[in-house]
Amino acid sequence: MAERLGMSEQDVEAISWAGMLHDLGKLGVGVDVLRKKGPLDENDWAQIHRHPIIGSDLVLAISPELAPIAEAIRAHHERWDGSGYPDHLAGGDIPALGRIVAIADAYDSMTQARPYRARRLSAAHALEEIRKGAGRQFDPGLVPIFIGLHAPGSIAPASAREPA
Repeated sequence: MAERLGMSEQDVEAISWAGMLHDLGKLGVGVDVLRKKGPLDENDWAQIHRHPIIGSDLVLAISPELAPIAEAIRAHHERWDGSGYPDHLAGGDIPALGRIVAIADAYDSMTQARPYRARRLSAAHALEEIRKGAGRQFDPGLVPIFIGLHAPGSIAPASAREPA
């Protein structure tokens, strides 16, 4: 997506790292919460809502030069309408790299098996959910780009791409 948007090589590399590290902060969340089958309670959600902050702080502790990656990690659960976390940012106040990670993370989450979900969604169903979330959960300008990248032949499978 970053390449399709014409972002700089530096931003493309940062988004690649942010995509790989976005859930690093889950190291600070109890395994019992991460593997819990069934609904999370208020305390569980409080732990989950801290993972973007923890991950961002860990990356910044390595080097202040990693600030764009840390910023994307912190913002990956913000929502276009302001109802996300941890900072309740909305619209263009959400860092662009975080908006990209948010879409990719949601797609990945929906299409992978999770302990709290009976079954994973098909790619087509997940793309439809992302389309429905445009302007509410996701940046409405980025959603069509993400969906377009899933057209046959638009992107190579991850196994065929060079590592970042």
